[in-house]
Amino acid sequence: MRKIYLLIGGARSGKSSFGEKLAASISGRVAYFATAIITDREMEKRVRTHQGRRPNNWKTYEIREPLGKIEEIEKIFEDISYNKFDTVLIDCITNLIFQVIDRYKIDDLEILTNQEEEKIEKEVISFFKAFIKILKKSDLNIIVISNEIGLGVVPAFPLGRIFRDLMGAVNKEMALVSDEVYFFIAGLKQRLK
Repeated sequence: MRKIYLLIGGARSGKSSFGEKLAASISGRVAYFATAIITDREMEKRVRTHQGRRPNNWKTYEIREPLGKIEEIEKIFEDISYNKFDTVLIDCITNLIFQVIDRYKIDDLEILTNQEEEKIEKEVISFFKAFIKILKKSDLNIIVISNEIGLGVVPAFPLGRIFRDLMGAVNKEMALVSDEVYFFIAGLKQRLK
């Protein structure tokens, strides 16, 4: 019986390496869905680190251009199913949210109007409701990596505030549909569900 696992925590908390070990421990073929877009040399270094840890027999699916529509995710999942994979590791949801939000160039704004914020929230929530539908109808074991970014101070800039709020909303929805949820901090994990 397939399961959805949510692995959530802060940066460098151990969630990705645990996700990789979990994927390897589940019998069957593994697909790795990498959601990051390389934007600079530092991001390229992070991506290469993740690539170096993956077994050679895993197939990697990547988003090579900034994410447009949910149909791109549907096509990836169709291909994963068509190729008879049993497990997919999605690393990570945070990058997907950023790609949906980034189209609005909020980082160029000093003030975000209520109307702009509502429009962005509506688009992100709609996107992730469709994303969750894809996960729920799948016959795959799904391991989802996500960041918890709401434990610190309120960000001083509009992009940080809306990103933090939407990340929290999406994480709650992901936790609801997940069979198992683990929280990571300082390399340690705690099962929440």
